[in-house]
Amino acid sequence: MNNQERKIFEELVRDRKDSSKTFKKKSMRGVEEDVVQKYSEKAHFIYELLQNADDCNASEVHFELTHEGLRFWHNGSVHFSIISPTLENDENYTGPNGHINAIVAIGNSAKGGTKEFKIGKFGVGFKAVFQYTSTPYIYDDNFCFYIKDLIVPVMLDFDDDKRMQGDTLFYFPFNKEGMSAEQAYNEISEKLQSLQFPLLFLNHLKNLYWLWMD
Repeated sequence: MNNQERKIFEELVRDRKDSSKTFKKKSMRGVEEDVVQKYSEKAHFIYELLQNADDCNASEVHFELTHEGLRFWHNGSVHFSIISPTLENDENYTGPNGHINAIVAIGNSAKGGTKEFKIGKFGVGFKAVFQYTSTPYIYDDNFCFYIKDLIVPVMLDFDDDKRMQGDTLFYFPFNKEGMSAEQAYNEISEKLQSLQFPLLFLNHLKNLYWLWMD
């Protein structure tokens, strides 16, 4: 991350912190939960992760499930980008949305429409992970951060030791209030084991690996 990207990241943090105050208003109670619970199917986000990896031109993905959390990583060639939040509302801006901007937004998908920026579609679908975690972690070549309060990114100064150069890795610790780690483990384990032909309708993914600890 260069100095300019760091400044934009800090600008985005300020913007999302301001937006997150909306969810704490009495008149907005329940909105956050409605977004998180949009998909009633348990562990639906597994499909979102696979689709995202395919959109990033990944040829292989890995799931690692433990009783503490879930790791997911892929070798896609499309990596996280960022733009100033002022451009998100600029009607004259015709470029793509930043990937980080999209993943910490609600209903704000990537502009542009080229396959390179399909990661931006992760916006709302990604929120399903908050059924199981309060702080999803994201590690990429240029950006390492976690998300709190649904839409607020927090910069990290360390990488995940299981991520190889060029990979994008997500880690979801099972720390969601009201959802025990055991329940999260069981539901995600069941979903992974019940996947049928998960790569059949994807364009780039050829190999899927998973490992879970009993």
